[in-house]
Amino acid sequence: MELRNVRIVTPERVIENGTLTLEAGRIQAITETAGTPSGRTVLPGFIDLHIHGGGGADTMNATPEALATICKTHAAHGTTRLLATTITQSDAAITAALANAAASPEPLLAGIHLEGPYISPNKPGAQPKEFVRPYDEAEFAGWLAAAQGKLRQITLAPEQPGGDALIAACNAAGIVVSLGHTDITAEQTRRALALGARQATHLFNAMSGIHHRNPGPIPVFLTDPRARVEVIADGHHVAPEVIAMTYAAVGPKRFIAITDAMEGAGKGDGVYGLGGHEVTVVNGKATLADGTLAGSLLLMDQAARNLRAWCALGWQEIAQVTATNAADQQGWLDTGRLVEGCVADLVVVDDGLTVQATYVAGECVYSAA
Repeated sequence: MELRNVRIVTPERVIENGTLTLEAGRIQAITETAGTPSGRTVLPGFIDLHIHGGGGADTMNATPEALATICKTHAAHGTTRLLATTITQSDAAITAALANAAASPEPLLAGIHLEGPYISPNKPGAQPKEFVRPYDEAEFAGWLAAAQGKLRQITLAPEQPGGDALIAACNAAGIVVSLGHTDITAEQTRRALALGARQATHLFNAMSGIHHRNPGPIPVFLTDPRARVEVIADGHHVAPEVIAMTYAAVGPKRFIAITDAMEGAGKGDGVYGLGGHEVTVVNGKATLADGTLAGSLLLMDQAARNLRAWCALGWQEIAQVTATNAADQQGWLDTGRLVEGCVADLVVVDDGLTVQATYVAGECVYSAA
């Protein structure tokens, strides 16, 4: 199969008019092409490490149909790999969600992100506070078994009881430790990074803000090269000016765009659920009854459009923050980039970053035509 007369965004350069040849699910060749450009651009497929739901379905529904709906919704917006993300809940509810995701045949579903319940009761955000609890070794071992090797990332608060032991257990299992829903200080943040934490969960949200005499975790995340940062680029969770500041501080290789999408993503305004809470969506903003932000309605193509506008990103930088960095963070070195021999996970967009087609391992999973 060939995609001809397209702009191809590779890590080394942007080919303004080229041909992408796909064979057996991989990129066989990338060449320059004569002729009239089609006006289409091929980017590495978007990778979202933090998705709770979409299309009216939630990871915690723990059904194959819910995961199929979530994947279909996000594929239509250019996502080719995602981590189905859980929420703080009972042992039984989390176990069911993990087992369901582990058994899923959905090609987009590349793993699971366990968000909570081992977080700070002081920074629950929209996580149900009644289920927040300290690390339990036996409980976590049961979740590892239920996930069958698919647990790829965890959000935890390292200052909580058992935090050091939990980080060690995750390191041993090859799970990316992301710090979030946490009340850590700057010193505790540096210590957690030294122990093996590698990421900030939705930077700025559900963590202490910056004070010039009590800096908290954010300045450490912005300046420490050991950490990448997740950012929800919807303009509700973090102001565009602060997103631009963050990108300027961390640069193109440490910034990971995520959606934190909940079940209303792709559906519009209405009333939805998240972890047992009722969430109201008005004008694209999802909140609990008390006004707390509760996930987002963001999809990755809109995140790319927002970041291009707010941070003045070129094509290669867009590819970096929507795909390459997430792939590198997960150790997926054969995707997240358009390189010969890599898996053919692709998104085809127009100049306005509207998705025309999405390919997973060379198979078209969405077409606007």
